[in-house]
Amino acid sequence: MKKAYIASVAVVAVAVVGCGGSGNSVSKTPKSSVIGVWMTTSVPAAGNQYTQSDRLARPAVNEVFATVANGRHAANDADTPSDDSSQLQNDIDSFLTFPANRSPQIRTVIESVLIPDVMKADLSQSGNGAYLGVETGGATGGKFGGRQLSDDVVDTSLGIIFGNTIPALGLAPDDNNEIPTLTSDHVDASGKHFLATFPYLGNPL
Repeated sequence: MKKAYIASVAVVAVAVVGCGGSGNSVSKTPKSSVIGVWMTTSVPAAGNQYTQSDRLARPAVNEVFATVANGRHAANDADTPSDDSSQLQNDIDSFLTFPANRSPQIRTVIESVLIPDVMKADLSQSGNGAYLGVETGGATGGKFGGRQLSDDVVDTSLGIIFGNTIPALGLAPDDNNEIPTLTSDHVDASGKHFLATFPYLGNPL
């Protein structure tokens, strides 16, 4: 017997991210144009209830930090972003301390950028999307945030963790503890088939 899986998207304003949960919801504070987006997957439980089994916002955040540092990937999958400041933040700090060996200043910046784990977008801004654009004040290519299909989010994340991205953006002094061999997965958007209109992803070539 096949089980039915429900994928849902939760959207909340960053200012009230603690009020969000899984399922479809939208909430914005009157004076804020910044929203945070994440996706959850739920599986059937008892009766007509469903249990959240997976959560994803920024690619690689939970996969890298929680899995390697403390084996807490499954635990964070069941959480909401309102829990990140106490749980996922500890996982990130633990990983950045060892094995990444980053300085306290760089750790503080990375934690402030990645917590809570939601994909942020500033709807008051024009222009193209830019991964981590809201969190870095436009330093990654634009202030709208979100991401473009061609954004290499994994390389961006690896550059933040193991590279000189944070010092290069002027967000913290260089700790000279970069590990260049770990700053890329060597997979980019070259040769990918994108479309100019919806659904944007082209048919397989």
